[in-house]
Amino acid sequence: MANPRPVTIVTYNGMDGACAAAMALLRYSDAVLMASSAKGIGGTFAELAEQSPPPAEVHVCGVGVWCDWSELEIPARRLTQQGCRIFWYCGRRYLDDVRERFGDFATPVFIDAGTNTAALAKSLELTDRFDAHLLTTLAWFDPRVEGNRPEDHMTGEQAAWVDLIDAALSQYFKYQDRDPYLRAIRKLARNEFDTSDKSIVENFRLTGYKYVLQGRTEIMKRLRERIQRCGDVDRHVIITGESGVGKEHVAHLIRERSKRFMGPFVPINCALYAGSANLANSDLFGHVKGAFTGAQGDRRGKFVEADSGFLYLDEIGELPLEVQAKLLRVIEDGWVTPEGADRPEKHVDVRVLAATNCDLPKMIRSGAFRADLYHRLATLRIHVPPLRERTEDIGIIVAQRLDVLAEEGYKRTFTKGDYEVLRSYDWPGNVRQLIKVIERAVLLDMSPAEVIDEERALGELIAYEDDRAENGAMPASRDAVRPLKEVQQGYARHVWELFDRNYSAAARALGVNANTLRYTHLKE
Repeated sequence: MANPRPVTIVTYNGMDGACAAAMALLRYSDAVLMASSAKGIGGTFAELAEQSPPPAEVHVCGVGVWCDWSELEIPARRLTQQGCRIFWYCGRRYLDDVRERFGDFATPVFIDAGTNTAALAKSLELTDRFDAHLLTTLAWFDPRVEGNRPEDHMTGEQAAWVDLIDAALSQYFKYQDRDPYLRAIRKLARNEFDTSDKSIVENFRLTGYKYVLQGRTEIMKRLRERIQRCGDVDRHVIITGESGVGKEHVAHLIRERSKRFMGPFVPINCALYAGSANLANSDLFGHVKGAFTGAQGDRRGKFVEADSGFLYLDEIGELPLEVQAKLLRVIEDGWVTPEGADRPEKHVDVRVLAATNCDLPKMIRSGAFRADLYHRLATLRIHVPPLRERTEDIGIIVAQRLDVLAEEGYKRTFTKGDYEVLRSYDWPGNVRQLIKVIERAVLLDMSPAEVIDEERALGELIAYEDDRAENGAMPASRDAVRPLKEVQQGYARHVWELFDRNYSAAARALGVNANTLRYTHLKE
């Protein structure tokens, strides 16, 4: 017996798109559900045309066309030649200008209904159903829908559905994963909101789109896919990349994707421990009363604080060598021994996310980092690419940051020449530096070129550029030789900045007294 030809529903990202697809599912409950962008709709139809058997019907819920028209029309005509009927719905009039073109291969169902969801309800004769009323009401809360909402305020139930759909959509923008969105649409069609959905909504309300990595290049697509896979597996991770690329963003995305997402996330900058094993031991593993001078009480330590969740060890390459062995022991068996205790006192379940801009294999060869710790952490490894390897993404990052500044009351647009200047620069400070340049340009009414020139003149970027070269501090010629005091002062200031201008921590790392650093090397 031949397989029955399926019905396929194609929709787009958004609340109205989700509700419209759920409306179609009320009529075709066993339909195949797909999501597509306006840019990718041609590829979606090419995929449908390759299916065997081809769908009997395709119901497109308001998807626009931003691809070359032939990319859509050729596979769509192929489907119609195979007996497939295509229905293209629109209830918001934004496709009116191309209605006749749709008529060449589809049945345009264009109804002036305010929302695409309402257009499907009318066309499929579902307007009298209670579940259809829920969907048509929810569709009005799509921010892209213009017009008066049927109610002034969302109910708690409506807010939960809106946030669930938004949370599911965020999974695509964060990890390139459409499945959560499609699952949420099916739940919406059945009006099934369960305990797991409540947890998803609670997490989304805490994080939202805060940690989205901006960019559409292939290298960013691969990065998101790797983050998704690492988030789904409960193992330790090492995140590598230059300063400013967004390693902590990646750590938060892993957390959001993980089954531990409701657990604590405890961040630590290991650079603060440079040269102080006692500080690291006390902070990471805790201490008991009297363990050392000043230990007036017991302290739990970061590992215990992170129990059932994540410990984010930033700049792990700076962790003192003598502490690395103790870290390895806790990672392997979960038992924490506080400073001053003679036996383990607490068993923890912690997932470690370690980040570094150091070359750890090189440090292992020089004896500065333990090979066994590296291999224990690096089963899963994520490398975050520098901005200079994905300059095509600069426009997206700039646009997003300009939108944020506009919301704060600082409206500004950049010219084509401004974007060319930004794309031509090497960005040694990566995304963090790009954001700084954008904000300085907007807030001080300067051009991006002026900001970059000013930073070069002040020497703010040279330190980063020198850090990337193995012998960056060495002069390349006689003319490049600088007075020793000047070199010392510049190095000391750079270290001070790395330690967030903490005199004590920077002084410990440099092996000098804090007052010597402040008044001799920094000339404060």
